[in-house]
Amino acid sequence: MPRPLLNSLVLLFAIQAVAASAQKPEKPAPRFTLTITDGGADSLGRHIVALTETNISSEVLREGVCMPGIFDAAIKVSVVYNGAPMEMDETRPAAQYIKGDKEGKGHCPGRIFMHEAKSGGGPEGAFEDNLDISLLYDMSKPGTYEITVSKETFPYSPEKSVSVKSNTLTIVIPDPQVDAPR
Repeated sequence: MPRPLLNSLVLLFAIQAVAASAQKPEKPAPRFTLTITDGGADSLGRHIVALTETNISSEVLREGVCMPGIFDAAIKVSVVYNGAPMEMDETRPAAQYIKGDKEGKGHCPGRIFMHEAKSGGGPEGAFEDNLDISLLYDMSKPGTYEITVSKETFPYSPEKSVSVKSNTLTIVIPDPQVDAPR
């Protein structure tokens, strides 16, 4: 085999080896699942979603949570109103806090405490929190709202983070004029 051809082949294989080793490493499997249920509405029109994060890993899951409220860069809430995605209401305090957190300006206005969930699920293998969706979205209009929550496994390390999505919860707000006696 001519020497220039041999050198070209060696160079080609070397480039392929470098390219293969430079590929992104696999992201770790999620350590938890998310489930949401309807936590109800109160007389002020606030809509609560009960969020359960279940540990599915073989290790104890520990996470720091800022109280009051758990809206942060890790948790995202998506609301669809009558089939159209809603935008977060930027005038609401929780929306402003989340926006500041994404820009690196966020801070915890309350206390930080640790959640701990044992491996394998069950009552001791899950965190439960309530999300007041009204802190982010205006759900005062009659119609059908579809809510989904997602959370990053490693919110401050995007190179190894995976987004975990919950089930979709449907909430129907009746039209008071349709239900009113005539």
